[in-house]
Amino acid sequence: MEINRKVLISLFIIGILALGIGWGTHSLFTDTETSSGNTFTAATLDLKVDGNDDPNVVYITLSNMKPGDDTGYYKWILKNVGSIPGKISVTFSVIVNDENGINEPEQAAESQPYASSEGELGQYLKPGIHPDEIPEELKQYVIIIQRNDEEGWWIGELTAEVDIGGTIGWGSKGSSTPSKLYSIWQAGPPHPWGVPGLNGLGGKTYGTLGYLSGDILNPGQEVAFFFRVKLDSDLQRWDGTKWLDVDDNIIQSDSVTFSITFRLEQIP
Repeated sequence: MEINRKVLISLFIIGILALGIGWGTHSLFTDTETSSGNTFTAATLDLKVDGNDDPNVVYITLSNMKPGDDTGYYKWILKNVGSIPGKISVTFSVIVNDENGINEPEQAAESQPYASSEGELGQYLKPGIHPDEIPEELKQYVIIIQRNDEEGWWIGELTAEVDIGGTIGWGSKGSSTPSKLYSIWQAGPPHPWGVPGLNGLGGKTYGTLGYLSGDILNPGQEVAFFFRVKLDSDLQRWDGTKWLDVDDNIIQSDSVTFSITFRLEQIP
């Protein structure tokens, strides 16, 4: 039986207490030996987020953002308070965009063919930074492990506690920035290659990017999960061959809502 553990819900393996009793069958004398006091305790798999069982899912709403804004890192502490190790992962829900009406400055931008009827904030929120945009004085602390220029993402390791701006990452409980991070640098409407901003994380599941060996969180062990997004000062879109400026008013009054589910699963 596998145990799948999401925050809040503890599933327990049912233990069976078995007492063995033996007896003689072909003897005039019989003797019965009873082993008493045996207890078999079921293992537990239990994950807490920031010290609490509730909620099982973290909900985030981003609104009232303007070009140039950066959320900074959200941070959650995950701890395995059970008695057996488990495999940790994080899943993003579908990103829900809301137009919240169209005000007067937004009307002209919304008439463009690249405008969405459901709101555009999610596609212009950039969850990360291009490797070439990392400040020169900080590049010495960055080891790029994997990079995909076509899809616009990279995975890296930081050798010092510095903030270069990433998407999601993992680190120690006491750190203010992740040690291992995954960064997406492309944003804008869907195009032949690349990820359309924050919307591209919707429905995706990620492990610890190598921060924990095999993504295994041992009993009593804690790990921190980080997440952030930002808006460029000048919004742009990709037309298939080049980047083009976008009327920044297109995101006025828009909001995005999504959830993050942390999962601790029994190791087969």
